[in-house]
Amino acid sequence: MAVRNIVKIWNEDGIIKENIDFLHKKTRPVSFPLKSDVENVITDLIDSYKAIPCAGIAANQIGYDYSIFIGMKNCDDVEQGKQVERMESEADKYEKTENEFSHNREIYINPKIYKTKQDSTQEDTEGCLSVPNLTVEMLRFDKIKVRYRTVNGGVIKKPLKGFISKLFQHELDHLNGIVMLNLMNQISNYSPAYNNPAKNREMKRILDDYYKYIGR
Repeated sequence: MAVRNIVKIWNEDGIIKENIDFLHKKTRPVSFPLKSDVENVITDLIDSYKAIPCAGIAANQIGYDYSIFIGMKNCDDVEQGKQVERMESEADKYEKTENEFSHNREIYINPKIYKTKQDSTQEDTEGCLSVPNLTVEMLRFDKIKVRYRTVNGGVIKKPLKGFISKLFQHELDHLNGIVMLNLMNQISNYSPAYNNPAKNREMKRILDDYYKYIGR
């Protein structure tokens, strides 16, 4: 199939309302056995994941209304995780750079979190391909238990923690129509990617416009 363009909530000119509306819609579950159109979506997710430096991509981030995401299968290296977050937030700088972590991947179909440990949390930097040139300090659960289907229809249940737990929560939010910026009570800081005061002011204006548009 093909490498798909990422659906972004804004560009340098301002917010993109139709993209915001699309990303705020909950995706539909996938039925088994997989039909050809779903197989094509998975192929596009793999192709896009190989081509774009990132930790994960949800199907609706490339324009598809299915409950599927592709993402790293494991990440025990904290610095590697931070590197991926930086590259995601500044993806435009790396548009000709392949994803060096693309071999480390899993397809997550109809993902769910079925248990969280309420007293186990983590606060860390988070970036998003759909939210270019901005990172946030985000509070997430650390230890969670998840369930998802594989491309062959198998059911996987397992515990996650650390970076992969954060990744799973982030991508699942996308599939539920939630962009990370919507979780305002979990965000402690916003950091534009620019070292230019004028561009940082413009980013703040665009961010304010986003919150006004979604009624926050």
